Amino acid sequence: LSTILAQESPRQEGYIRIDNPTRLNLEARLAELEKAKFALAFSSGSMAIASVLLSLKNGNHVLGHHELYEGTIRLLKSVLKKFGVSFTLTDLASNLKWKKLLRKETKLIWLENITNPTLTPIGVSEIAKTVKGREITIVVDNTFATPFFKKPLTEGADLVVHSLTKFINGHNDVLGGAIMTNNRKLYLKIKSIQQTIGGVLSPFDSFLVLRGMETFSLRMKKHTANAKKIVHFLRTCPKVEKVSYPGFSGVVTFWLKKEFSPQKFLQRLKHIKIAHSFGGTKTTILHPFSMMKFSFSRKKLEKLAITEQLLRLSVGIENPKLIINDLSWLKS
Repeated sequence: LSTILAQESPRQEGYIRIDNPTRLNLEARLAELEKAKFALAFSSGSMAIASVLLSLKNGNHVLGHHELYEGTIRLLKSVLKKFGVSFTLTDLASNLKWKKLLRKETKLIWLENITNPTLTPIGVSEIAKTVKGREITIVVDNTFATPFFKKPLTEGADLVVHSLTKFINGHNDVLGGAIMTNNRKLYLKIKSIQQTIGGVLSPFDSFLVLRGMETFSLRMKKHTANAKKIVHFLRTCPKVEKVSYPGFSGVVTFWLKKEFSPQKFLQRLKHIKIAHSFGGTKTTILHPFSMMKFSFSRKKLEKLAITEQLLRLSVGIENPKLIINDLSWLKS
């Protein structure tokens, strides 16, 4: 926890913002998890995202999927735009029309391989093949899929971004982020930005994430086993219109039929807690329409299927009967 480290010589790094043994250990483990050569741990997922975006320069263009983490969109819209970085959001999941939106100034393609909150899967390898040979960095937010199920670097991505706050730590007690890459040039560029801004993960939080990683594979297996049971249950419920689930991970999205109020349903829950975050050991639920801040109009959100009837469930690792009992109103 010391903010100073004894140095064998004046040339050796010894300042906590630059290097810390616990954080370096975590970064080595994170790199191994994503089959990467390099990793950097940040004070939050947003700081990791910002550090990647700050590697751009005036005149650069970013092409992103139209359903991105809202914090990423706000950074592009409210911060990067001021420095002359433009961006376009489009559908990267279902067609190849996005190719026409590429410009000579396009330097980043940004996507989540499973989107938030509708859980739409996006094929990374197809995008990588399409832009092969261009000087375009493909960035994949792998927070929802996790490296237990998906390793975007092996599919052609250049950078992987994570919110360590979610499944990798898994205990709802750390705020953190990470980037992983096999590109040494990108790594050194972003590391320089990280050190300059100072958005590093603290030694104690690094220790907590390392602790969480000890049970990562066990937790992901249980999250998924429980989620599959919940999905099966939800698909038998007459009050549920639709269920979205990628077949793995611990997040399930479902839509109530129009005649049923999400707010009244949420008030009935006792075991499941209403919360913004996800990926912890206990089951939580989010009503995106009222709990997430969106940059889009209501009409655009409805086009993306982000309606008032949408609910996002982060399935924990507790006894699934507790979760199903709490959802029983949906079947009555």
